[in-house]
This record gives sequence, structure tokens and C-alpha cells, in this order.
Amino acid sequence: MASQALAAANQAQSAGNNATSIANNASQAASSAILVGSQAAVSANKASADYQTLSAGVKDGSVVHITTETVIDKEVIGTAEIANGAITNAQIGNEAVNSAKIADLAVGTAQIGDGAITNAKIGKLAVGTAQIANAAITDAQVGNVSANKLTAGTIDFNTITGKNINASNITTGTLSTDRLNVGKLSALSANLGDVTTGSLKGVDIVANSFSTPNGSFTTDSNGNVVASNLTIRGVTNLVYNAALLGNSGTYPNTLIPGWNLFTKGYYSNATLHDGVPSIGFNSSTGSGTWVTFAQSKLYPLNGLTGQPYSASVWFIEDGSEAALKYNFTLAFFDANGNRLARGYADNVWNGNPTAQGWAYKTINNVISPSTAVYVAIQYWAYNGTGHALFSSPMLTQTAQSTGYQPDTGNVVSAGEIDGSVINGSTINGTTFHGGDSISDSNNTSNFYPFTIEPTGKASTTLFNSMGALRTEMSGGGLRTMYRAINSSGSQYEAYDGNFSGDMISLNSGFTNGKDMSFSQSVSGSQLTGQVLISPLNGLTLHGDTQQITFNGTSADVTPKGIIITPYGNINPNGTQNIWYVGNGPTMKTASFGIDGSGANNIQFNRSLDIGNFNINTYHTITSSDNGPIHFNRANGSSVDIFAATVNYTSLVKSSLLSVKKDVKKADTAYWAQLVNSIDLATYQYKTDDNTSHLRLSSIVDDVNVTKQWQLPDVFISRDENGKLSGVDDSVLLNATLATVQEQQKQIDQLNGHSMELEARLNKLEAKLNG
Repeated sequence: MASQALAAANQAQSAGNNATSIANNASQAASSAILVGSQAAVSANKASADYQTLSAGVKDGSVVHITTETVIDKEVIGTAEIANGAITNAQIGNEAVNSAKIADLAVGTAQIGDGAITNAKIGKLAVGTAQIANAAITDAQVGNVSANKLTAGTIDFNTITGKNINASNITTGTLSTDRLNVGKLSALSANLGDVTTGSLKGVDIVANSFSTPNGSFTTDSNGNVVASNLTIRGVTNLVYNAALLGNSGTYPNTLIPGWNLFTKGYYSNATLHDGVPSIGFNSSTGSGTWVTFAQSKLYPLNGLTGQPYSASVWFIEDGSEAALKYNFTLAFFDANGNRLARGYADNVWNGNPTAQGWAYKTINNVISPSTAVYVAIQYWAYNGTGHALFSSPMLTQTAQSTGYQPDTGNVVSAGEIDGSVINGSTINGTTFHGGDSISDSNNTSNFYPFTIEPTGKASTTLFNSMGALRTEMSGGGLRTMYRAINSSGSQYEAYDGNFSGDMISLNSGFTNGKDMSFSQSVSGSQLTGQVLISPLNGLTLHGDTQQITFNGTSADVTPKGIIITPYGNINPNGTQNIWYVGNGPTMKTASFGIDGSGANNIQFNRSLDIGNFNINTYHTITSSDNGPIHFNRANGSSVDIFAATVNYTSLVKSSLLSVKKDVKKADTAYWAQLVNSIDLATYQYKTDDNTSHLRLSSIVDDVNVTKQWQLPDVFISRDENGKLSGVDDSVLLNATLATVQEQQKQIDQLNGHSMELEARLNKLEAKLNG
């Protein structure tokens, strides 16, 4: 609008210039037009009274009244010149002035009629306070015009061009701004209402609030940002260790974390670009050979295929053969780290025998293939000998390469960011909360569902009707906690789980008072049970309820298995009766009866070695070291052995005098008498079959109160309970020996008598024969 008003002023100036020409040609009418000139001198102010007529122009044949007194009629003035003050109160009729020039102050208060001035030029001050009637000026040029009082019904700015218009007082219902050009929006101080534009570009936009038409992105007056899908993307350098930090080794065998220098690349901190070290090539490739001398660490795309990537690097030539080519490559790789055949773009240039300054090399808008898994940059050399260095590499997920920055990403700072999705490389902050503060009467510490603290500790918290639960993760460890809401007396049930690199600790116990802040530890006197799992000490159980329970297979309706107690004992679980060791149910090594009734035995199905004592599956007891086998009582004395038939090579009875007391010579006659009193019997055992041989021995009568079979009590053996168990063959054997000795005495006596009788008989025979 302002430019159109300026255009109107320029047209008015043009009309004034034409009027000046008319004044010069109409000097003969100057005296009668003095009054008109004086009235027209204020035309710039009075013209605004009828702005609509001015915009329509002054047409031929029309009468425009400059004042109420003077009218210049048609063709009154032809080519005359009107001198200063020539027209005062005259009326100039239609076409009165044609091409005349009206000099300064030529028209005073005259009225200029319709079509009175056509092509005339009105000079400075040519019109004083005159009123110009409708259409009085057509193509005239008007000089300096003050439009402070311009009013009109309609102004057509399609035909008016204006410059330098002060539009401080322009008011309008609708302003079309498709051609509005201002230096800054502060030039428009009024409330513009709704502004519709295709593109709004500027440096700073200051607004009370800002939102998109559909409300998908909104900022309020407090600075809160709400977005249904917010992506914050900074220009992050994807080159791992782009600053080449942590170099080790010595030239040329240098090592840079995150980089592969192969056999031709080397690290240089002598050649720096803006303080950043370089990777150099100072070698030969051989004729027609491509050599890779550096590659950055593979950066995972995480599925972001079909996206633009760009790269840049600074290169400095230190003198290379002109035939040598250097290559800067942006490459994509598959899941195995192999470069895709068509998944790369490069920038290639020739070497220069003369050392050069730093040059900036770029690769732009390379789209990641659908099969790409990783991206990286590479430095190559080809076909010759040379020395050059590369520094300040930059790899970005953008369509255009950017200047170097370390691979730390960008930082987005905000008081509060609300959104369903936030994408970014690095997010730095003091404290991060997930969700709102938990609304629960027991949340006395104002916990959030999820929190990341400045120390790096991440925690989640939940309250339900039974208790409070919390998980904390920090410093390579994880801690889970449960705190009961309701108490048992003054104690509240509590559990802690601690997971670290070398141990898992599960603690059960209690807290003294309700611990909704999780400030008490389940340890010390508040610990009732504990399970420890450690790669150093294995599994440790402590507490009355700590046990290992096996409940059987999915086919077992009720629990069936074993329970290993805190002491390591094995108890049956459910209906389990045995516990076995072996290679399966049909290949048991040993089976242990663990039922409460004692119905199931302990069975070993393989040879059993106990020290030097072996019991095998072939009914053999073996002394592994060939030593004797002893059967002793707990006090060290020999124990009784009960057996059926005993087969032996020899039978030895311990009869050492050193172990005996009250030793007296036996009365062999007495023992012979006892032996002779024994009733011998032949018999068979009730368990014998018809193939068993006839047995002969004394009889221990354990049936009849009045013994029917004579056996002196000294020959009877009793068990540890005093019950009759059988014949003591050891005593019986020695009593039989006494009987033999006694019989031998009798034989000796009989032999003596026999010899005496024989001597007598010999004497008698000698006498008879004598």
C-alpha cells in the first residue's frame, strides 16, 4: 500500500512539471489567472479532499473546480505561459490550458475547471491555495506533494508507483503482502492478525507461542515444547576417534584406537590441521596397484538405509609423483565387514611433486544401500610413490558435507522437551525423569517411574497394594529392592538383590519401620536368609529357608524330587523315595533310599573302593594292598562274624600270652570229661534241600526248657544280647585237644603196663624153656 501511495505522488509530480510548461506558453493569460495560482498553491494539501477524483485522472472535456470562484474552461489557454501570480481569482474553463507552462506562483486561488490542464507543467509554488476540481489534472506532473490529508474512496495502486512512503497511519482491513518488502518485521508494529505466506525467512523469530496448523508441534509462552514426533538431529561426526587420540607405538608402526593403518599408514603429530594430528602415507604402491593405508572404525547404521551421507577431510601434499593418485572414499559395508561392491563414492586426485598447502576434499549426498550395515571412510593411494597426509575427517548423515568437529555430537539444551520420539546422537543433562511423579500415598520421596541421575545411576520405581519395588543400575552393578507396606509387628518384610561382576547376592530379611525411601539395607542383624552365587566361591546358602528344591518334570502332578538343605543334606521332596547317581534310570551307579519308611535300600552297582578295601560286583571282598582284613568293634577288639560255610586256607587263633591274664594249666581230665558228656547228632538245616550232605555236630538246645541234648554251657556261644547263637568251636576244639591229651596219658599208662606184662611174660617163657 505504501509503495502505491508513493507511485501516486510521483504521478502528481509529473503533472506539476507539465503544468509548468503550460505556464511558460500562456503568459498572455497570466494577469487573469493570478487568483487561480494563489488558490492552487496548496493543492498538495487540498487534493486529498477528493482523492477518488485524482486517482481517476483529469479527462478532456471535464470541468474541475479549483475553488468556488474561478473556473478555467475548455480551450481557454492554449500554449501561453502564465507568469508568477498571473492568475488569482480567475476561472479557467475546459481545455483552457493545453501545453502551457505555469510558472512559480502563477496561480493563486483560481479554480481550474474540468480538463483545464492536459499536458501542462506546473512549476514549484505555481499553485498556492487553489482547489483543483474533479479531473482537473490528467497527465500533469505534480512536484513535492504533502499527502497528510489525502482521503479517497478508492485508490487504484496498480497504476501508481511510490517510493519512500511513511505509512505510519495506514489502516486497512486486509493487507495483501505478496509484494511487501521491508528490512525487518519490526517495521510493522501493528498486530497483523493472521499472516499467510509461502516461506518466511529470518534470523530471529520472537513469539508468545508457536504452533503448526494441526497442532503436531507447539511451544507455549513458558517455553514448553510439545510434539507428536520430535526429531532433534545434530551434525554428528560418525568417524570414531576423528581427533586421532590415544596413539601408541613408534613410527612407522603406530596404532590409533578405532583406526586400521594397515602397513602403509602412519600417525603424525608433527603435521597438524587446526591442532588435529594427521594420518600419513610415505611409501610406494607399486605400478598399477591400489593400496589402502587407513580406514576408520565401522559405524553401525542401525537400519538407516536409503539415507544421505557425506564426508570431508583436509589433505596436504608433501611431494608425490604426478602419476600417483590419492583417493578419499565414503564406503558402506555388509554385516561381515566387507565393503559393498557398489556401496561407495570417492574423490580422486593426482599427486604433485611440489609440496602444497592444506586442501579441503568432500564427498556429498551418498545414499546408503538397502544391504548396508556399516559405514566408514578410507584413504587410498595408487600407482606410484608419494608423501601426503590427511587430517580432520568428518562423516555425517547429511546431504552436504560439513566442517570438522570432534566425534562428540551436538548438544541440545532445553528446560523441558515433551515428545513421543526424540532422535539424537548425544543427550546431555543433569537429571532425566520418565513420566510424572508417582501418585501414591507411600511415595514420600517423590520418586518417578524412571530416573537417570547426574552420577549415571538409572532407577525405576513402582508402588502397588503389597509393597514398593525399585531397581537401581550404576557403576557396573544392579540392585533390586522390595519393601513391604504392611508390617508383622515392628518388622517389615524386605528383599534385596545385588548383581555385580563377581557375585549375585539375594538377601531376605526385614526393615525396622516402613522403608519407602529404600534407605535401609537388608544385611547384618536384619538379614534372615541369603543366597550367593560367585565365580570364585560357587553357590553359598545361608538361613533357615535357604535350600535347593527340585520339583520333578512337567509330567509330575505333585512335586517329586529332592531338597538340598542349608547344611547340604538331601531330603525327599513329595513322593520321591530314592536318589541315585548314574547315567540314567537304567544305568544307576548307586541308589540311595531316602523314603521315610526305610523300605528302599542303598545299592551300589559298581565296584566300591574304600581306602585299601574293595567290594566288587562279583561277591568279592579284596584287600587292595594285599594286607589283612580286620573286623573290629568300635573299641578296637575283634567283632563276631556270623556266616554259613566258611572256606579258608588256614585258621589262626590269636593266643598270644601278651594279651592274656589269669593263665593256668588246664585240667585235661576235666575238659575230657566235658567233651565226653556232649551228645553228638546228625541232622540237616531246615533250609537244606535234598542235595545237602548229612551234617554232624553237637546240638545247642534252644527249644526245650529241659534240655534233651547234652552240651556243657562252656561250649555254647551267645550274641551281644545274651541269646544262644551256636557252638563255640574254638573252646570245643581245645577241649577236644585236652581229651586227646588225657587219652594219650591213658594210652601211655596202658603201654607201660603192657611192657611190664611183656617183660614178665618173657621171663616166664625163659623159665619154662629153661
